[in-house]
Amino acid sequence: MMRENQKITRVALGAVAALIILGGSGAQAADMKVATVKMQVIINESVAGKNAVGGLKVKMEAEGKKLQDMKKKLDQLEGEYEQQKMIWRPDVVEEKEFEMIRLRRDLENNQKDSSTMLRRAQGKASQQIINDVQGIINDYAKQKGIVMVLENSSGLNPSGGVVAYADDSIDITADIIKLYDAKTKAKP
Repeated sequence: MMRENQKITRVALGAVAALIILGGSGAQAADMKVATVKMQVIINESVAGKNAVGGLKVKMEAEGKKLQDMKKKLDQLEGEYEQQKMIWRPDVVEEKEFEMIRLRRDLENNQKDSSTMLRRAQGKASQQIINDVQGIINDYAKQKGIVMVLENSSGLNPSGGVVAYADDSIDITADIIKLYDAKTKAKP
């Protein structure tokens, strides 16, 4: 539902932008400067974005190691169970079966928890970059006399962008990355 509302909002904003651009007289429209920016490219290619990805990789590796250890323990128990179940007493067989069920459940839950945690961390990192970049975009647009900057993710996410087509000459993504990287490096 949330994603659908976001898509409707993006389409509505795109329609409003088009009306503003096309709705003015020819002279007004010619004076209006419009630009596009690709936020996903900024997230992927900026220094802060690359640092965030590096941090996520470290978390992913740690979670992967933990899950591998759990899987190894389960595999060992299953192997032991298959070899020994004929000679164990019935109460020991039952105990081992319950232990395998518990380990499988714990492994599945940990896999889900790890996936959720990593997805949230990625979303949080992306949102932080977007928040940081928004001020840079605003300042850049004011400085360059740009009256509107549209998010152009159509190339990366066909269903997510507002812009169906924009000439590369109005794309300010590279400039924003440079400014953001300079700001990020300047932070103590």
